[in-house]
This record gives sequence, structure tokens and C-alpha cells, in this order.
Amino acid sequence: MSSPLALQAEGLGKSYSLWPNDRSRWQSALTFGYLNQAQQVQALTGVSFELKRGACLALVGNNGAGKSTLLKLLSGNTPPTAGRFRTDGRVAALLELGSGFHPDYTGRENVLMNGVLLGASRREVKARMGEIFEFAELQDVADAPVRTYSSGMAMRLAFASAMGMQPEILLLDEVLAVGDMAFQKRCVDRLFEYRASGGTLIVSSHSLYDLRQLCDEALWLDQGQMRGFGPATELTHDYAAHCVGAPSSSDPCSTSDKAPEAPYLSRFECVDVAEEGAAQRVASGQTLRLRIGWEDPRAERRPLSLGVTFTRQGATLQAGVATHHDGLQLLGPGGQLELELPDLSLLAGRFSVMAHLLDEHGVHRYHERALDTPLTVTHSGHDLGLVRLAHRWHGIDAPASLVPNTSSVVQEEPA
Repeated sequence: MSSPLALQAEGLGKSYSLWPNDRSRWQSALTFGYLNQAQQVQALTGVSFELKRGACLALVGNNGAGKSTLLKLLSGNTPPTAGRFRTDGRVAALLELGSGFHPDYTGRENVLMNGVLLGASRREVKARMGEIFEFAELQDVADAPVRTYSSGMAMRLAFASAMGMQPEILLLDEVLAVGDMAFQKRCVDRLFEYRASGGTLIVSSHSLYDLRQLCDEALWLDQGQMRGFGPATELTHDYAAHCVGAPSSSDPCSTSDKAPEAPYLSRFECVDVAEEGAAQRVASGQTLRLRIGWEDPRAERRPLSLGVTFTRQGATLQAGVATHHDGLQLLGPGGQLELELPDLSLLAGRFSVMAHLLDEHGVHRYHERALDTPLTVTHSGHDLGLVRLAHRWHGIDAPASLVPNTSSVVQEEPA
């Protein structure tokens, strides 16, 4: 019987030797370490966590926090200098897409080599070869050398090759944006299918929005040490608050250690909606009001913009509005806004509602904040799809042919 845990790490640490020059390196080797002038750089210290089979873990942290080092340890690319870890199942890693390809080998040969290195048999890899190249949309160049591929083609083949081997544990390092927009969508769909089939995923990315949608838990690394481990939504919000200098209940740093304060969202809630269990409830066609508070502690204040998005659970963005799209800006030390959505056009479903505080161009995101509970939209009509379209029928050539349809009306029989 297999273990319910896919991965266990206990006190993982990694240090590197930084040599002043090549001469000092040879001196140390020739004197068996007696003349050792290397400086030890600690990249990772005391990382311990457990990950259940079928779960998805997000790695968050600033550049240089140790995320890539941790993934290299778990993938077996480099041994730890302290601690230990155990994995249950085949592990595939996409740390640098295309880095494992030999430029003079054909795409087919590279896929075969990578599959064998992952532990699959040659027969198993050959059986999945067609599916891999079909997903990468590279059937026509399967027998061409990889050096003739564009960087995007090589990235697509690397992703398809790793997913095609069906590993029990998949490690991804900043590779969510693979190829063009259409292929990115296919990659996201494949990752959700992989999770649904019981695969275990560890993802490192700076896109907190993607991590919230994809992951269950998160591990926050700061200067090689664990800063926090817990539910992905809560921990990514704490990390975002720390990055913009907003108050955070889990921020153990002193005020002097914080980054310069930046604008943040202080409030986001629904107004006049019904509460039902762990969700807020509103009917399609009703008026929805959202109240949003914001603060700008910067000494030099520049205009801000505010956006609100509705995402159906399953990571599909349904709709969004923003002040900069409507020619409006926020300016001042802070305040509150109320967004009114009359005649709500969303049809039935459960939605994650997120507020985004942006710069005046709507590009840089200072802060994000979600409603505490999902928004459930109900609908009793016969409309189809995701939204209710405002419409009207007009007769042109034969107006008389447009008559009320009474076939669905129940006629009462006379008493």
C-alpha cells in the first residue's frame, strides 16, 4: 500500500563554496583542504514540510529566496548539504525549459532520452511519442534537430515531454507562461487534468494570482529560510502584503526591515447580499454593490486605479471592470469606493471576486484582495452560457410573424 504522503522534507539545507579565484581552488585541492579560502554561502537552511499525494504546493518568495535551490534538491539535480527528503513516485522537473535538450539531436531523440532519464522504458516512451508531439503541435519537425527549433518550440516540446511521461510528482519553476496564449491555456488545462488524476505538483512563480487558482498550500521562503507554510490563499496574501509594506498578521519582521510602504487595499466586502452557509448569495438580475477601501501611505502620491474581477471556480475569468477603463483615477491618502453593478448579468455559478489596486496605467499591481467568502449567483430563467445578454427581437419583413409563444404557458381549465 502506497504512502498517503508524496514528499517529506526534514531540515533541508544547501550551502555553496565561493572561491576568490581559480588558484585558491587548486590550492585547496592539492593540500586536501588545508589551505581552504572558500567562503560558504548558505542558500537554504532548515526547510521541513510534508506534501500529501495529489496536492499542489506553491513556492513564493523574492528573487534569491531559495525557491530554485529547493526544487533542484527535490529533483535530485544537486545533493543537500544538510537534512534529508523522501519522494514516493517518479519525479519530473521543468526547472529551465529546454535546458536538457541536445541541440544536435532530433526532437524525437531528445524526448526518448529525457523519458528514459525519468525512469520510463524505451517502449513506454515510444508508445507516448505521438501524443507528446501532438500536444506540442510539432509533428512536422519531430525528426529535425532541436537547434533548428525556435525557443518557443523547444519550450513547448519540453513541457509536453515532461507531462507525457505522467510523473507522480511534477516540479515547475517559473514555466507557467509557455508559448503563445493558446498554448498557455492548453498547458493550464493539462495541469488541472494532471491534478485531477492524482498527480502531485510543486510550482514556483511570481504570479500570485495563478498560484491561488492552482495550489492548495504554499511555502514562503525568505533568504533561504521558511517564513511560513499553510493554505495558499492566506499565505500568498500575507506575502503580497509584506511585499507592498501593508500590515500583516504573520509578518515577524520589525518595521525597519519592511519594504517601503506602498498602496494597499484595506477593505473589500459585499453590501446587502444574503449569507448562505460559507458563501454570499445574490440572484442574477439583481443589483450587486461592492465596497472597497484603499490606503496610500507614500509620500509622493501618484494616481491609482482600481479593478474588480469575477472568476468562476476553475480559473476561468468571467468579467472585470476597472476605473482606468472608465477614465477614472484614485488620488489622495485613501478612501472608500462603492462599485454598483445594476442588473447583474452573470448567470448561475460560484465566483471568486477579487479587487486589484493598480498604477494609473492599470499594469503594475500593488495589492490584491479577495472577498472572504465566494459569491454564489443564482438564476431561475432559461438563459444559457455564462452571462445574460441584453437583447431585443425586431420584425423586419414580416412583423406579423412575431407572435407571443404560448406553448409553454399552462392554461387553466374552466371550473
